[in-house]
Amino acid sequence: MPRRIDVEARNAAIAEASLRVLERDGLAGLSVRGVAAEAGIAAASLRRAFATQHALREYCLQLIEDRVTARIAALEPTGRALVDELLLQLLPLDKERRLELVAQVQLGVLSLTDRELRPAAIRLSEAVDRGCHAAIQILTEAGQFSKGRDPHYEAQRLRALLDGIAMHGLWSGELPDAGPMLSMLARHLDELAGP
Repeated sequence: MPRRIDVEARNAAIAEASLRVLERDGLAGLSVRGVAAEAGIAAASLRRAFATQHALREYCLQLIEDRVTARIAALEPTGRALVDELLLQLLPLDKERRLELVAQVQLGVLSLTDRELRPAAIRLSEAVDRGCHAAIQILTEAGQFSKGRDPHYEAQRLRALLDGIAMHGLWSGELPDAGPMLSMLARHLDELAGP
């Protein structure tokens, strides 16, 4: 068992280094040599952990999902406060979330032409969809979602808004001013409670 923990820790360190390389150098920089240097390990060690670039890229997408899922699972509020906190995990409001989003976008674009990577990118996208559906369900249970609205449609609309806010946040600079993003999201959630 301790051996497995070492392997998992090594793989997570490699994937974390890969996310940093993707953020700094883009897909062109995501090479065995570049990631090994960033992780501070020998290229041969990286190749033993991830025999192909595809395996490394797929693991990066899984790592992003795992990290966001862990943050969401640790949230303690309920009702609207929980929805606010849940959705904030999907926006580039700090270095960690920005790193994840840049890597997700880079690998997501690659998955449009890389059929092997596409299923992993779709799984991550579906996880975001589930988060939006969960947010609508939480609002419904808290009495903060209008009965006249279609929950499925509103979850899709929430996802589209989140994607737009997130991309705008990436284009706004290293760490964008969170105020406008949070205000737009809060206003949308407020409107969901009304007719």
